[in-house]
Amino acid sequence: MYIKNQLLLIVVLFFIQQFALAQPFTLEEKIKPVELILKAVNPAKLPKAKGRMNVTEVTQAEDTAYYFVQGASIYSPVYVGLKLKDAANPVKVSLHKMNWKNENRSGSTDNQGRWAEHFKTENDFGIRVIAPVKPSTYSLVVWVADEPKMELPTVFGDKVSEKDKTAVNSSGKGGSGKLLYIIIGVMAVAIAVLFIMLKKRKK
Repeated sequence: MYIKNQLLLIVVLFFIQQFALAQPFTLEEKIKPVELILKAVNPAKLPKAKGRMNVTEVTQAEDTAYYFVQGASIYSPVYVGLKLKDAANPVKVSLHKMNWKNENRSGSTDNQGRWAEHFKTENDFGIRVIAPVKPSTYSLVVWVADEPKMELPTVFGDKVSEKDKTAVNSSGKGGSGKLLYIIIGVMAVAIAVLFIMLKKRKK
């Protein structure tokens, strides 16, 4: 009897897990998020834009639209951008983790109809778009960079001199933060150019 109960519990937990994966962040049937499937991009002219990307053209007729993305890595930067067709009617965009009630990041489109965020996260995340004026037409862009290839230091290498240690330590102070902002800036420009190239190709 005990074994049967355990097996029944395992089966129930399995189906709950499968249902949760099909309906991320919530079990409410009213909310039906759309998965934005990432596809590999590796433009020859834009090596910095190598990664996975999704560009979706949306005409939103409801107050709120829900999207989710899977396959993010804590080691890879993520870019989410939205561009309105009509900048005069702004929309609110928010990013979510675990549930739709708590907003991890949020904002509204600017006077040019644009909104963007860059961040790092693990596995999946949600995007919610609230449109006060409908229908609202916009382009939604999600880009996830490839994980960087890092060479691990070997314990059998040559000894590092005190002079080299001093040089490394002095260059590392405050440099990582500046380097991160430089990388993010370069990535944003590369993604914008790639998005324009994809739009032209579709036309």
